[in-house]
Amino acid sequence: MELSTIDKEGRIIIDMQQNHTLGNLIRKAVWAQNEEAAYDKGHPLGDESNLIIESDEPEEVLEDAIEQAREWMDGVESAF
Repeated sequence: MELSTIDKEGRIIIDMQQNHTLGNLIRKAVWAQNEEAAYDKGHPLGDESNLIIESDEPEEVLEDAIEQAREWMDGVESAF
C-alpha cells in the first residue's frame, strides 16, 4: 500500500485513500502516545481522507503509532 504524504512544518498529512479503518486506528495509536492527530474524511461526496499528525517529530510519532497498532493486532490475533 503506497500512500502519498505532505510534510509541513511540524505536521505530516497522509492521504489514506479512503481507508477509514486504518486511518482511525493509527489516529488512536497516536493518541495513546499522548500526541496530536486528527482524521479528516472530507466532504461525504468527495474522495478525501487524510490522517494529520502534528508534532516536533511527526514521522517518528507515525512510526511509533504503527508499531503500537501492530501490537494491538498481535493481541487480537493471539486471542484466537
